[in-house]
Amino acid sequence: MKNFLILLFIPLLLISTNLYAYSMDDLLKELDVPNWQEKISNPVFFEKFKSPEKFKAVVELADARGYDWRYRIRAIRMLGYLKTPQAQEALLVMFQDHFFHHECPSLKSYVAESLGDFPPARRLLEVLKEGLKDPEVLVREATAKSLGRIKMLESVKYLTEAFKTEKSLAVKIAIVNALRSIESPEARSFLKLIASDGNHRELIDAFGGSL
Repeated sequence: MKNFLILLFIPLLLISTNLYAYSMDDLLKELDVPNWQEKISNPVFFEKFKSPEKFKAVVELADARGYDWRYRIRAIRMLGYLKTPQAQEALLVMFQDHFFHHECPSLKSYVAESLGDFPPARRLLEVLKEGLKDPEVLVREATAKSLGRIKMLESVKYLTEAFKTEKSLAVKIAIVNALRSIESPEARSFLKLIASDGNHRELIDAFGGSL
């Protein structure tokens, strides 16, 4: 009789498990912690979100218009840590969506930051470079930083062009750091040009007097 009850219970357990689907609300509960940055960067935590069901919840939260932006950015950064083709595609779509960040301009900057977590690729560069022209300073700064992390030689052209028209010191610093990170002959040549130009004293001072 005991064995019969066990055999009867197992199918019921499987049925009840299958009826439960991981949702965006479940993810919100997991991310509603003070140390969320450490949590989402922990492979033990984010690896489980590579399953289709849980990955769907991450994308839904990242793109949840009307939700608190503080939780949306946590999902956006999770997509960067996941580093899967699906995560990259989701971020690229968000980055090109003109209405994605209308509730909070800084959202797009987090998308730009997360795109910098992926390996270098032509499509990634073609989409990300547009962030250097974005009207929001935070987006331009985050884009420059990510281009520096990706380290594609082709990005030097876009970074130097952006520098010539950039007004924000913070973005200029990010561009210089990106060029220093890439370390191509063209990047080094442009940095020398900046260093010898007397019009960039404030920028040079920000780097301790030398580029």
